Amino acid sequence: MKEDIENATLWFLTARGMAAASSHQHVESQPAAAGLFAQAVLRLSEDVCIEGKSPARMSRLSLIDCLSGVAALPMDMREKFFIGAIMIALLDRRMDPSEVRWASALASAMQLSPRQIEECCLGARILTDMLHPIAQSA
Repeated sequence: MKEDIENATLWFLTARGMAAASSHQHVESQPAAAGLFAQAVLRLSEDVCIEGKSPARMSRLSLIDCLSGVAALPMDMREKFFIGAIMIALLDRRMDPSEVRWASALASAMQLSPRQIEECCLGARILTDMLHPIAQSA
């Protein structure tokens, strides 16, 4: 349970970093998407998520803590975190230069290969399209 709470804190810190990198007003669905991702993909319970993103846990951490934390994750979790971060960035259907820089910092800290980055970006795009489908014109 303690490891799950730490992973939840790290995930919400990662997502907050990406949301803060956006030059646009935060997309209203970012917090909900981060929570859904934590539960559906990272398999964290709602109670663990609530504890993990509590102000008491989040306020004491910096983005440097995030980078060192994601570097220590097992590779499969690194990929999931990266997919989630890119999904957060793509909720408004584009990535700002600052979002690209945060993604690059994450990928570097996670030691992801170019192929892994490409696969994660594809996965993130699929998840984003599932959350916000593009209306097809007839």
